[in-house]
Amino acid sequence: MRIFTTPRFQTAFDRVVEPLTLPGRVSSGAVPELTTVDQLVRGTAVIGRFIASPGLLGVKVRPTGRPVRVTAHFRYDSMSLDWWEERITTPGPVRGAGAPRLLLVRSQGKTRGAALLVRPAADFRRAATGVVCFDLQPEELTAEGLFVFEMDSIDKDRPEWAPAVPSGSVGIMMEAIEFAEVQGDREIGLVSTGTLPLDPDSGTLTLRAGYFVANPTGQDEPRRWIAGATLVEPLVPGPRTKVAPVVEPVESRPSTSGGIKRKVNRRIKRAARWVVPVAAAPAARRVSRRAAALERRVLRAARRRMRGRSAPWMSDAPPAPAPPTGPPPNPLADVMFDLVSRKLVRVELAGIEPGPTPGVQVRARAGAEIEIVTDGPLRTPALIRLSIDPSVLRELPGVDDKTVRWELVVQSES
Repeated sequence: MRIFTTPRFQTAFDRVVEPLTLPGRVSSGAVPELTTVDQLVRGTAVIGRFIASPGLLGVKVRPTGRPVRVTAHFRYDSMSLDWWEERITTPGPVRGAGAPRLLLVRSQGKTRGAALLVRPAADFRRAATGVVCFDLQPEELTAEGLFVFEMDSIDKDRPEWAPAVPSGSVGIMMEAIEFAEVQGDREIGLVSTGTLPLDPDSGTLTLRAGYFVANPTGQDEPRRWIAGATLVEPLVPGPRTKVAPVVEPVESRPSTSGGIKRKVNRRIKRAARWVVPVAAAPAARRVSRRAAALERRVLRAARRRMRGRSAPWMSDAPPAPAPPTGPPPNPLADVMFDLVSRKLVRVELAGIEPGPTPGVQVRARAGAEIEIVTDGPLRTPALIRLSIDPSVLRELPGVDDKTVRWELVVQSES
């Protein structure tokens, strides 16, 4: 029995693609290692932008027989919004520059993590950056070395308190993908709050959408986070919110041709008064010298008077107290223990994919902080929402129309 195979013809013009060696980085859509793209427009300084949801790309990587750590960097900028507006014309309740993007990342047919991207409402021209980090086992990267990265939008089975635009991956820019051998535990990509990088002064990540994404660590142990609550002015003014008055610009009237002619004639007449005859030149020089000497005496007297005024004035009154340094006092710091004990601080956890999700426990800490601990490990990415009953906030002194802003402490997250 004979088995015939289809011959593969190769010419001298065909380029042999060499796989990417570890450690390696793909940061351009023109590199030969990027062998496959689907629903992705290649770039030059970046890998490219997705034009549909889902979209994927394939990179040829040389396997080493050891686990490989993959770190993907992507960005949500103003051009992402333009691309999304051009391709997604279906009307929906969530649109605009400040609408969140909830993204799901798959690789080699498995879900690897999720990311939340929210552009800042105060400065929506700034881009929101995201990162997803995961490990590949040696058997997941075959001898052919084809690594597949897929990005999709989480549009189904999403809780009502987690708003996001449909087809959120459209327009997202893939900046780079890094490949390296696994060394130690993962430190980035474990949580996603909509913003990166973290605040350098406090080491926190602000929850811009009121919830954050928690990705599994691959370890069989409970998860723990620490979040702090502060009061901020709402973006939408309330009935008692102080708003600065708007000053309308005053438009100046353009000058007419007649007014310009009158100004020119007036300046010509003023200049003609200073024309000195030739015979009076010596007298004019003497007058000018006297005027210059008088001007110098006046200037010297003015300088002496300014020096006398600039001398320090000694007062017998006690000095005014210095303003307090540091942030203003937080009204929630005194009542956080009471709110947690009365179960008025709510923490909701919802899994992104079907499967068991662990419960959560909330404990109060000093300084308006809470500690969130799960009953078991996370197997799939999860959405976690933090909230305080608004009716309770109105009863607190000094709250007025302010809203609660949650910040996740990254150093204490595991």
